[in-house]
Parts: sequence; C-alpha cells; structure tokens
Amino acid sequence: MLLNLIKLIARIYFKTFYDFKVEGLENIPKTGALIIAGNHLSNADPPAIGSFAGLVRDSRFVAKKELFSVPGLGWFFRRSGYIPVDRARSMDAFSSLQSVVHALEKGESVVMFPEGTRSKTGKPQKPKSGIGYLVYTTGAPVLPVKVEGTFGWPWVRKIRVKFGTVMHLEKDPALDHKAQYKQFANKIMEEINSINI
Repeated sequence: MLLNLIKLIARIYFKTFYDFKVEGLENIPKTGALIIAGNHLSNADPPAIGSFAGLVRDSRFVAKKELFSVPGLGWFFRRSGYIPVDRARSMDAFSSLQSVVHALEKGESVVMFPEGTRSKTGKPQKPKSGIGYLVYTTGAPVLPVKVEGTFGWPWVRKIRVKFGTVMHLEKDPALDHKAQYKQFANKIMEEINSINI
C-alpha cells in the first residue's frame, strides 16, 4: 500500500512539474525474473523508472548502502525490499549480488544501474561487471531503459524515459566466466545507450 502510494505521488510529481514522457511500458514482462537496467544521471532516475514501471509490475532496487543510513529514507528502502550494496568493500558487494541472485531465482524484478554510480558529467560511463555476473549466474533476461534529461535535476524541464526490448544473453563455453561478466555488462550498456529517444 505504502509503495503504491509513493509511486503514485512520484508519477504525479513528474507529470505535473516536468515535460515528462515515458515509452515502452508494453515491453516490460509481467512475470518472471527480470533485470531492468538503466543509465544513471541523477537521483531522479530511480523514481522516474520505478514509478512508471510499477504500472506493470513491482521491482526491487539495488541501492548504495549509505542511503540506508538516511533517516526516513532508509526505513522506506528496507520496507520496500531495496537491496543495499557496499561499493567500497568487494566482499560485501558480492554478498549484495547474492541477495539479487536470490530475488531473481524467485522470479522477481530488480532495477539496477550498471554504471554503479551517477554520471558526474552527464556522459555515459563504463559499466561494472556485477550485472554481467548476475546475468551469467541466473540467466535472467535484461530490459534496458534509457533516461534522458535528468542531469542537473531538479533544475531541468524535459525528461524522457524509454524502455527498450528484452535481451537474452548466452554463455560462451569457450570464454572465461569473468571475461563474460565484463562482456555482458558492456553489451547491456551499449544497448541502453543505443535507445533512441
């Protein structure tokens, strides 16, 4: 109930205060494991993606651990099933990825940002290998989504969100698994960046 209310408020906010348009909601699978992967320009990206994707299905978010210490916000994140990731400690980051694996194995949808952090320039960044590991381990399909216009938020006017088409990535038995993590991550990021808005 609370999560649905927050998503409704977010949708009203974006539609009221911005020239906002979302496309491709019909491309979101309604059931089954799914990784929704987007570019990351500002703090507006998670609610811009999640509130509208939520019209089709609920998703869990992967978020940096520090946000869980923010009063109120941390409570909401835990209540909503967000998955914390410690970007500074590789072992803790791996543990977080295992939590995502378990969610995907249960057929849940998870939203994450392959770049791992917001762009400081508004330009695309190189992805981290974590998303490649998740795809390799679970075989979950990936839905790329591109956000445009949020860099500099809230002092922006025109925001666009477009969901692409589902990707299915296959293992290459001739290639080292860690090399495939990076390869998958790069392919996903390329697909996100190639979405034409």
